[in-house]
Amino acid sequence: MPPYKPVIITTTAADREEAQRIGAALLEKKLAACVQYEIIWSHYEWQGETRIDGEIRLTIKSARCHYAAVEKTIRALHSYECPQILMQPVSRGFAPYLRWAKAALGL
Repeated sequence: MPPYKPVIITTTAADREEAQRIGAALLEKKLAACVQYEIIWSHYEWQGETRIDGEIRLTIKSARCHYAAVEKTIRALHSYECPQILMQPVSRGFAPYLRWAKAALGL
């Protein structure tokens, strides 16, 4: 079994339904210990056009060893041509929470 290296993976979705579909799939596959959803506004340029859109940001608590599977799951369920999928390592955290997350991921 790979060592547990906690990470935070973020992505955005077009609406609540898509965000919850992605989150539910990640939890069902034990690729996420927890998924949080936030309503945000994104201001960006896409295909030569400046846009401002409402989105749902997903904050996914996972493990480095699951990144490829998380990315694959997000891409399979996502409506965007080029979704944001970013991984950030967690270097420190509240030990009881990290133990819970590790157990929730089956690691």
